[in-house]
Order: sequence, then structure tokens, then C-alpha cells
Amino acid sequence: MAIEDINFLDLACLLKIGPDTVMEKFGSLINTSFFDASSIAGTLKQKGLIEFTNDFPGPNGMKVTELGKGLISEAEAKGAEQFDTLDSTILQQMSGGKRMPAELGNTLNIRSKDLAFRLYKLYRQNYIIYELKNGTVDLLLTESGFLKIKGMPMGGMQNIAQQQTPQTPAQKQPVMGGLFGPKQQQQAQQAKTQPDTQVQPVKGNAATIYVVVAVVLVVVILAVLFIMKLI
Repeated sequence: MAIEDINFLDLACLLKIGPDTVMEKFGSLINTSFFDASSIAGTLKQKGLIEFTNDFPGPNGMKVTELGKGLISEAEAKGAEQFDTLDSTILQQMSGGKRMPAELGNTLNIRSKDLAFRLYKLYRQNYIIYELKNGTVDLLLTESGFLKIKGMPMGGMQNIAQQQTPQTPAQKQPVMGGLFGPKQQQQAQQAKTQPDTQVQPVKGNAATIYVVVAVVLVVVILAVLFIMKLI
């Protein structure tokens, strides 16, 4: 099988294999079942990227071949290259919902090996992360990757959040123009500053009225008595 048939899942799983990796524990390294791990290991062996060692009665060891080491070295070299238009296109496709390398490969129509190197480059430069699970690999944008395709400076998300924070009561200024016009405001201000000139009623007026009424009543009573005497 040609090395061009290598995909990102192969590369991601290959990076999990160390000097002491054994087949019996490979599944836990790539977060999948023993059956799926065995299938992936068989594919890596078929592509010439690993070989098995068997020290009976010990566990079955896994060893990266020279071809596998060369693939990792090439991926590391590609990961140090500068960000370009194709990288931006991959991030844009991911922002649109593409989370699987196979989906990206079908959309972009590029070789699986080239896509694997591109995805590893984006991972190394902190634009994406990936997760091995159940024999597959899921891709996710990081904050840096999201801001990269949106053309926003780093920290832009925090600035937006601060701009959207509502004002506290102490920051809000009273608005009078919406309730009163300039003329009404001036009249209200003058009413506050002018002295109170209203004449207060005199308490003695009530007593005076009572005296007058009493005098009138006395005069009327005397007049009535005088008339009765004449009759």
C-alpha cells in the first residue's frame, strides 16, 4: 500500500505509540475498544508504519518502523511552515460544521496524506484540537482558530463581552428631555428658586366673624322684644 494512502487518523494513532507501548493497552491510549484498536493497529502494520514484537509469554509490543518515523518527522517539518490560504480554507470548512477528516478531504479534493499534514500543522500551531474516540478522530476549532478566520485580534472575544456588559445604575445619567421640553424645565427651575409669596390666612379673622355674628343676633333679639312690648 502506498504511503499516500495515509490519513490523519493513522498519524494521530502513530503519535500515541511509544517505546513501551503494547497491543493489550493500545486501546486505552486511543480511547477505543480493544477490537477497534486491533483493527487500527492492523491497518498501521499493513501500511508499514509499525511492526509487532512478541516476547512469549509476554505482551505483544508495538514498534514504529523507519517509515513511520519518517512520516512523523515530515509532519513535524510541515507543522513549522507558515499559515497560508489552504489552511484558512480548512478552518472555514470546520467552522461550517466539518468535524471529520474524511469530510474535509471530500470537500477540498486533496490527498489524504496532504490533508493529514495540514491538520497536524494546524494542531501544532494551536488552531485546532483533535480527539480520538471509538476508532475515529473528531476535529474542533480552538479560540485562536476561530479568531483567525474571523480576522479578529486575540482577546477580541473578551472585548466584545465587556462592551455588551450592561451599565450599572451609577453609570446611567438621568434624561430629562424625554419627559419635559426646555420651556417646562425652565419653569420648573424658576418655581424651585422663587420665594413663597402666598399670603397666609390670619388666624384672627375667624374670631372677628364670630363677634359680628353674636352682635347681630343680640340686636335682632332686642328688636323682637321691643316690638312685642308695643303690641
